[in-house]
Amino acid sequence: MNAVLLGINGRFSHTNLALRYLRNEIRAAGHTAQIVEFDITTRRQDVLERLALAQPQVLLLSVYVWNALLIRLLLPDIRALLPACRLILGGPEVSYSAAAWIEAHPEIDVIVTGHAEQALRHLAASGFECEKRVVSVPNRSFAAIPFPYLEEDFAGLSHRYVYYESSRGCPCSCSYCVSGRDDQAADFRSVQMTCDELQRIMSQEHRWPAPPIVKLVDRTFNARPTRARAIWRYLIGAETNATFHFEVHPAFLSDEDLELLAGAPPGRFQFEIGVQSVHRATLRSVGRAQNWQRVRPRVQRLIEAGTVAVHLDLIAGLPREDIAQLARSIDDIMALKPTRFDLGFLKSLPGTAIRAQSEANGQLAMRDPPYQVLQNRWLTLSDFSRLRRIGELIDALWNSCRLEAAVDALALQHGGYYGAFDMLQRRAGEIGYNLATRQAHKVAAFLDASR
Repeated sequence: MNAVLLGINGRFSHTNLALRYLRNEIRAAGHTAQIVEFDITTRRQDVLERLALAQPQVLLLSVYVWNALLIRLLLPDIRALLPACRLILGGPEVSYSAAAWIEAHPEIDVIVTGHAEQALRHLAASGFECEKRVVSVPNRSFAAIPFPYLEEDFAGLSHRYVYYESSRGCPCSCSYCVSGRDDQAADFRSVQMTCDELQRIMSQEHRWPAPPIVKLVDRTFNARPTRARAIWRYLIGAETNATFHFEVHPAFLSDEDLELLAGAPPGRFQFEIGVQSVHRATLRSVGRAQNWQRVRPRVQRLIEAGTVAVHLDLIAGLPREDIAQLARSIDDIMALKPTRFDLGFLKSLPGTAIRAQSEANGQLAMRDPPYQVLQNRWLTLSDFSRLRRIGELIDALWNSCRLEAAVDALALQHGGYYGAFDMLQRRAGEIGYNLATRQAHKVAAFLDASR
């Protein structure tokens, strides 16, 4: 049978790693399979034409929070253009609300929940015939699933992130994250297997006009610190110009890690560290094991070493954190001078504990993706609106334009970084300044005029 796997990514530089695993399963069963990828800015007509002209007998759609609304719009037209095609959906967005998707979209033939390699192997072996509308099959060990990339994939990764995962699941139990569910137990590839597969990626560098950014999508890469350290050591010694991006839990960083990372070649590593909050009561309320005051010196030491680009994240909207506490969180993070600082916002994702606690937390969220929380017991709608504007300014002034000296000076004048950004967001509203602006000269001019 002829199968097409559809990925609609958040932007051009992204690719869908999951579809590569699934394509390999379908081909192993003797079927033909090709991946077709777009990004969410693509016109619906372009997507529909490409799919219809491919004439698939089976179409698999990968559904995430960023593409769910577009998928919903596409389904009726796909069914009209391909009336005999088997439509199979999977991905986190449908895994925890499969019945609702099937009720709303009778075009769907099957929904596969969870990690889908084993389920696709069974479906492909049966010619994609299935009596059940919702299929859930326990997956085999992650170490038993082959390397996702084929030779044909590498040329198409030029100017895109190269995604890779060395583990699945997560040992943490954060209530706002799907990976924090009880059914998301951590499952690791060995150090040797991981290093061998990363070497296969590095061996392809000659194909690309610029060194790649290899983004490891492990939810907590250093959950096993000894394992993480061994992989970092291997990459530090590798002959490569690639940059490797990791999501790292600060509580698992040790002195031994910091000593090793201090010797990393500049540009080799990016660490995205989810601080989320600096307040213990908030962290305890969401099941995140972390004492910020204890781990802060390690994060500071990592930043000051200067060998790793450090991205720090906060989440606005977590329980037990009001606007004054968030102001302190922002001041504390900015004082560390990270390479990048992102102020994110809580989402009430299907399947998460935080969604189940909505009533207790007085939490009102968008009904449809991206499910962003609009207000709760601790933050009003006005608070969220103010914080969103502050988040835009942090991204423009700190992340994009690197106006560190000017931001520091304003912080001294206004009692801290939060005070400075709060003043700037009010000023922007008064003069009609576009907070989406990232052109350095316009951002600098706005800053100068606001002093």
